[in-house]
Amino acid sequence: MKLNSNELSQHLKGGLHGIYFLHGAEDLLLIESLDKLRANAFKNEYKEKSRFTVSGRFNWDQVLGDLKTQSLFSEKKILEIHMPNSRPGKKGSEALIKLVEEITEDQLLIIICGKLEKDILRSKWVGFLNKKSVSVECKKVYPSQLPMWIKSRLRDQGLSINREALDMFVALTEGNLFVAMQSIDRLLLMETEKSVTMEDINQCVADGAHFDLFQLTDAAIMKKPSRVLRIFESLKKEGTQPFELMRVVNWEIKNLYDLMIDISDGISVNKAMQQARVWPSKQKMIGSFLQSINKQHMEDILDQACSVDKIIKGVNKGNPWDEISRLLFMFASKSRTSQ
Repeated sequence: MKLNSNELSQHLKGGLHGIYFLHGAEDLLLIESLDKLRANAFKNEYKEKSRFTVSGRFNWDQVLGDLKTQSLFSEKKILEIHMPNSRPGKKGSEALIKLVEEITEDQLLIIICGKLEKDILRSKWVGFLNKKSVSVECKKVYPSQLPMWIKSRLRDQGLSINREALDMFVALTEGNLFVAMQSIDRLLLMETEKSVTMEDINQCVADGAHFDLFQLTDAAIMKKPSRVLRIFESLKKEGTQPFELMRVVNWEIKNLYDLMIDISDGISVNKAMQQARVWPSKQKMIGSFLQSINKQHMEDILDQACSVDKIIKGVNKGNPWDEISRLLFMFASKSRTSQ
């Protein structure tokens, strides 16, 4: 069964399937879809969970072994497999097929990937998952679609918005779904009346404090290490949590990696940005970054982001701030060269 992310809630009203395959270019929708599955699973007595992030030389045997391990205290179990680069490799492809074949009624398998390239879509494991699972695509929301997306989200919360306020909302969030969603959450906390006005937007969205996270990633992409350090230290002092910062950093990494994939396939930088609907005000900055970095370095950045995620989740030991600092330096370093 194939669904769009906006159809998942309705699907879950009919019951929980045993296998879900989440994929797509829009990180926020991936996160929301996963949260919906977790919440529904919890209501259905899935009390135990194992989470694996695939990167580098991943040991697939541990996943297969975990599948066969049954807790003495919990009969139902969630098994999450996160694959940020959507490429499990030959061994991983075989392991995924085996996992699907061996999953039991008391187990919930959720596989989470990013954007699926054309060659990945043609792979055996994707075809197998599309047949055996509920495949949920989290399509990218382009800048031209953002106004309707914001209106829809506000409508779900019982709010409307006039055209002038909507135009300002879109302009201030610059096509970034994370900022837009955070702003909607803040509007709800402000107990906004039924109609969102320009005054509400000025009080909430135009408040520059929560834009520091995006100023941080912009500074890193523009290779301004001193500014990165200044914003980074400021965010720490203000009480920003590592997971909050990494939501934004991961969003940027995902978008850049998707662009790098297209460029590696022979598409020019400008055309790749146009196809991805990169916000016009950011095209020069992102174009310069993409021209100065090779795919291997981008994959190294992705691996480091995965390492940070494991530390934040408690899977690996380490200081998350130190690892985030290292990740940002990989962005801001001027030593990158193209190949």
